[in-house]
Amino acid sequence: MGAVWTLIEPICHLLIFSVLFALIRGRTVAGVEYPVFVLVGMAPFLLYRNTALRLMDSLRENRSLFGYKQIKPLDTYIARVLVETCISATVYAILVFGFAWYGFDMSVHSPLQWTATLALGLLFAFGLGMLLALITHALPSLKMIIRMAFFPLYFISGVLLPAAYLPQAMMPVLLLNPFLHLVELIRAEVLPHYTPVDGVSETYVITFTIVLLFIALGSYRARRLHLMSTKNG
Repeated sequence: MGAVWTLIEPICHLLIFSVLFALIRGRTVAGVEYPVFVLVGMAPFLLYRNTALRLMDSLRENRSLFGYKQIKPLDTYIARVLVETCISATVYAILVFGFAWYGFDMSVHSPLQWTATLALGLLFAFGLGMLLALITHALPSLKMIIRMAFFPLYFISGVLLPAAYLPQAMMPVLLLNPFLHLVELIRAEVLPHYTPVDGVSETYVITFTIVLLFIALGSYRARRLHLMSTKNG
């Protein structure tokens, strides 16, 4: 069921929101079919979300491996990123093939920039997941709150609707969210006629990611021995 759910989850999201959007506003948004629009933003967001949450749980799930002296907590973080990337790439490939078979245009407008932005987002998710793992190792009760926090992020990151449809009065606050920048940039690189909302910047995501990685790796180095010697997380 766990393996099947990785494919069923995005399909359920696509079906439910495509039907709702078709009933409310029509079948297209930003000049493309709504299912394609959602898939382009939803697939990377789910990859980043799953990567961050899996890293948060990786210490508990892989604690038995620390009996081998050559395996460190950082190894489990890197392995989890690679696993989540492979799973998400496989699911995305299946969905793209299915969409193309039904006649949707699934070409990528700027493939090199798209790949670079996806990699940048993965680095961001890696730093975020590592920091969450360190925080929840010290305070395990925060895990549920962190998981719940990703639910509103799903809606305010422009996954279901263009960022231009979000409340403009709140845009300065919403633009503090790196997920919103990533989703907008990825859509602009896949969809030829899509224009990101004003304020979206790749430089902001790069700066945020570097600072996040610096804090996460520094905190990990300071607490790496403690992570292996306790059962929290």
